[in-house]
Amino acid sequence: MYAKVINPKTNGKVVYNNNGSSQRCANYLVKEAKEAGGEATFFGAPGTEPKTADEVVKMLDGNVKGLGKDDPKFHSLVLSPSADELLLIGNNPKALEEYTQNVMDLYAKNFKLKNGKELGEADLVWAATIHQERKNRGTDEGMQGEKKEGLQTHIHVMVSARDADQKITLNPLGKADRFNRVQFQAEAVTQMEVQFGRTVPRDLAAKEPTRRQRVEQKVEEITSKAAANRKEKKPLTPEQLAAKDARLDVQVARLNSKLDPSLQLDPSRVKDIAKERKYDNVFYATLSQIERNAEKGKYTPQPYHYLATGRVAQEPKLYTGRAIDPNREFSTPLPKRREEPTLAAGMQALERSAKKLGTAMAPKSRTQDVRSDAEKEQEQEWER
Repeated sequence: MYAKVINPKTNGKVVYNNNGSSQRCANYLVKEAKEAGGEATFFGAPGTEPKTADEVVKMLDGNVKGLGKDDPKFHSLVLSPSADELLLIGNNPKALEEYTQNVMDLYAKNFKLKNGKELGEADLVWAATIHQERKNRGTDEGMQGEKKEGLQTHIHVMVSARDADQKITLNPLGKADRFNRVQFQAEAVTQMEVQFGRTVPRDLAAKEPTRRQRVEQKVEEITSKAAANRKEKKPLTPEQLAAKDARLDVQVARLNSKLDPSLQLDPSRVKDIAKERKYDNVFYATLSQIERNAEKGKYTPQPYHYLATGRVAQEPKLYTGRAIDPNREFSTPLPKRREEPTLAAGMQALERSAKKLGTAMAPKSRTQDVRSDAEKEQEQEWER
């Protein structure tokens, strides 16, 4: 069993983009279902009627009160039982629906609120759909895009970034003290065992662990597995490397089309950095960020350093249109153009000068002559 909160910055930045409407994500889920020969129907809380994609979009897009323009409006989850677990439950869609409803209750409870309030499934606005197939990706064995063998049933969930009362923002990609993703994944795995039983028989002589002990065990297993995967990543085949390089050529060309010629990246150098980083998520996230900066009219200082380390040297600078040395690493901001005085400001200065000159040249009256020095200084101060 595997549970994942999708981060659009590193996984599916287009289809899972959540800064705006949920329409694109819903369309993708419908498209995937149709390609597998089925229809995408969505289910939700216990006792609710199935929904169409349009109804789900209307529900999620209508639950965004209090969110800013660039804030995430919804989040996407994937629940993926193993083939053995699917066999254990007979690949039963109804059983998977009930399991998903329980997991969404765990998802809500995993949020730690400042006032100590505990949320439940009823506080969420969400919908899910079941997919029966998967396709090979660039890092999988077999031809990319080819259908995977065996049972591949999994659940896609779309959940609002606001609670049902639209008073609390729910961000599972934030700080761990607010939402612990490893803890949530461990809870989801444990729920599968508790609800349907173990796929591997336990030692009959051993005492049955409590749910809390199971969760703690799963947390340790997930953490250890993640650490092992970081240390020993499976090497890519020559075909996979070629496919990744081809996609990089397309992405870099698209990025360069948004940049001034003096700022464009060298595709060969970008691919060399990708190989050094073993095409990890950080590399793709930084490359995407450089492209987003370019779309906003900004250039990223020291882009190759950023791609290699994932750390930007300084804030992206607004591009002023001046030519730049292509061999420079852009560590120095572009020179600022000197602001020219406006016509209005010039006229005001001229009027002040004329007023002062007129005052100085005016003949002094007797009244003026007998004023105190303090009064004269006060008037001069007003004129200034």
